[in-house]
Amino acid sequence: MNSRSPFRQAGFTLFEVILALMILGLISGAVYSISSASLEATKAVLSGQAGVRRLEAFLHVTRDAFLNLPADGKVFLRMSKSTTGAPVPEIVFQEAAGVFGVSTLGTGSLVLAARPRADGSRTFSMLVVPGTLSDMERDRYMSKGPWISLLPKVERVAWTFYSAGEWKEEWPEGGPRPESVRLQFKYLEMPGSLIDVQFWIPQLVQPAANAPAPPQRVAAPTPEAPR
Repeated sequence: MNSRSPFRQAGFTLFEVILALMILGLISGAVYSISSASLEATKAVLSGQAGVRRLEAFLHVTRDAFLNLPADGKVFLRMSKSTTGAPVPEIVFQEAAGVFGVSTLGTGSLVLAARPRADGSRTFSMLVVPGTLSDMERDRYMSKGPWISLLPKVERVAWTFYSAGEWKEEWPEGGPRPESVRLQFKYLEMPGSLIDVQFWIPQLVQPAANAPAPPQRVAAPTPEAPR
């Protein structure tokens, strides 16, 4: 007599379970790879957009600084050195209240410098330097002062100045206003691109000396009434 049940219990064999787990693992790995690649691409796009916005904001405030230079404001180029000895070009604004959002400078100045970073690139930064400091105090203050970062990851920064029909690489203190200032640099957030911008500086128009007085209008004589 056969004691086996006429109804066979359905189920999976061990081989089928292992095969299903392998397929599930392959699918999970593919989904993770696709999701990871999508997240990295999204991150790269967002980072690039943030870099472009930082560049636009920096150029906007710098353009306004030159354009809104007060009548008694002065601007010149000074070359200093970092703690590692690397040359640091510095644009100095004097008697220029209102530039870069600084309401007042007093007797001090505002410095815009491309300061070196540890990775070899540079960062455009600004610093308000009090006018009451001695030369030694000013050097110490500028090396350790509260610099405000404006635009990081730049290289090959070059300033030139236009005046009297030619571009000049030097613009020392005490000179007149340049007509225009040109800034060139490489921006690492936009590989392969060279940023080349010009900032116009309004010129002061002096009143003409010994200008001839305008002719005065002489009233015609009134005829006498007949008697």
